[in-house]
Amino acid sequence: ATGLLVARRVLKKFGLDEKFKGKEELDGEEYHVEDEENEQRPFKCILDVGIRRTCVGHRMWGALKGAVDGGLHVPHKTKNFPGFKAADEKGGESEYDAEAHKEKIFGNHVKEYME
Repeated sequence: ATGLLVARRVLKKFGLDEKFKGKEELDGEEYHVEDEENEQRPFKCILDVGIRRTCVGHRMWGALKGAVDGGLHVPHKTKNFPGFKAADEKGGESEYDAEAHKEKIFGNHVKEYME
């Protein structure tokens, strides 16, 4: 929710909230705002993690996903998102499970732990 909120506020501040709506349905699927047809380029941001470790599944990737879904152009790859599975062998095809990422975004792992 933090990344999505930041994205919408930034776009509103610069008057781009009407041009770049972001993703309508939050389902965990990969989304890039620059793929949409628009007469203006999207607002580009760079994620600066500072001294944080960039391990797979860290909560900062959730904030990044929210910002991207909100309509900001943040260059990234899905390899650090929850639900990404690297290829078993060199040259193989890696896969990204968007449903697993969606479960993490909505906190279902916390819900299961609390039950």
